Amino acid sequence: MMNSILHKLSFLAVSAFLLVALVSASLLNIRDKHQLGDSQMKTILEIQLRVDMLRSQLWVFLQRGDQESLEEVYIAQQNLAKNLSQQMDFPASIGNLKRMNHSLAVLLRQEINLYSLSTSLSNTTNSSPSPNEEAILLLHSRYNMIVQTMEEELFHLQTNVLSKQSIHNETSIVKTALILLFFSIMVAVLALLILKQFRIGSNVIKSGIYKLSTGDFSSRIVHPKLDEEFAIIVNFFNEMKGSLQEHTVTKDQLEKEIQLKTSTLRKQTEQLQYLSERDSLTGVLNRRAFHVSLGKAMGAASNSDNKIAIIFIDLDKFKLVNDTKGHLAGDKVLLTYATRLKQASRPTDIIGRLGGDEFAMCLTSLNSTDRIESILQGLLTELDKPIALDDEDVSVTSSIGVSIYPTESESLDELLDLADKAMYQAKQQSSSAYHGQFVKNVKAG
Repeated sequence: MMNSILHKLSFLAVSAFLLVALVSASLLNIRDKHQLGDSQMKTILEIQLRVDMLRSQLWVFLQRGDQESLEEVYIAQQNLAKNLSQQMDFPASIGNLKRMNHSLAVLLRQEINLYSLSTSLSNTTNSSPSPNEEAILLLHSRYNMIVQTMEEELFHLQTNVLSKQSIHNETSIVKTALILLFFSIMVAVLALLILKQFRIGSNVIKSGIYKLSTGDFSSRIVHPKLDEEFAIIVNFFNEMKGSLQEHTVTKDQLEKEIQLKTSTLRKQTEQLQYLSERDSLTGVLNRRAFHVSLGKAMGAASNSDNKIAIIFIDLDKFKLVNDTKGHLAGDKVLLTYATRLKQASRPTDIIGRLGGDEFAMCLTSLNSTDRIESILQGLLTELDKPIALDDEDVSVTSSIGVSIYPTESESLDELLDLADKAMYQAKQQSSSAYHGQFVKNVKAG
């Protein structure tokens, strides 16, 4: 069995061409035979016409019995003889007709001779027939017999031609019908086979494409009964699917990858934001972030009756420690101060490093200024504790300046400036001191 749709289609086309050729040949054969039958019937009709003409002339002669009618009969006989001599079909039947016509010609010549003899005996009596009259009657009888035989021969010939033509037509029709039936069955079976194989191949490929559309890259099309064309397509499809499996990420893998990338990006963003807002050494807010946070705290306080205390802190002996002990020791002092500020503050308070040895702190949600001084006293006590540097305890004191929002000002810059000035006033008075408009004590306990 052919395993290629192209081969099946080629065979189908050849079968259809043969069917058309054979049917055309059969129809042409029927036409030729029909034309031959028509030609033969035309020949028979022409001969029949000559015989009928001869018969009519003979009847006229028998009725009139004159020489002119006899000559007309002879002329009709000669015309029939001429017509028979020109015919090529039916050699046996034409031969019989020629012999009968020749016999008729002989009898006519005898008739003519007898007629000539009877005219010379015009004075004969009528009481009893003469020998010539008896001969003429015999000839007339022979005329009728010959003409009748001719007509019977023509009728037999016509019947034979029609019978042969009918048999041939039936045979040709049966042959054509058998050819049509055979090739029609073959073409139908082949077409159904092609349709079946095409449906199998198309369904297999549709199934593979559907699985691919659902994200199935691992399965392969396996079908041993495919035609060659579909087998080639399936091989290419499987290769394409394998390539896609190697280079394409599935939906779950893509979601996991996106989640991982998003989480990493979020962490990096948070880290960048943290680094952009935090002091790299101490981890507290830098100057810019502290100003932003302070502005937000002031906005929140403006919607309530609470107050905010802005505290500036400067290390009194930091430069000496940094110069004598080194930068690492100075960094340790700054880190220790930042840690102590975190420990001494509340979760709502804001701590920042403004630069160098300057820190800032924002005390939020204050109902009044009464507790500010005790907070500052405790803060100085915590900050003034000695710091261990190279097996040596070093004491680094602090100077603190305070401004109050909104009592002293509602401007952020002005509040920062007031706190900065208060810090310098505390530094001028003594070490480890604080100063502000609403505080009484300027020296830590």
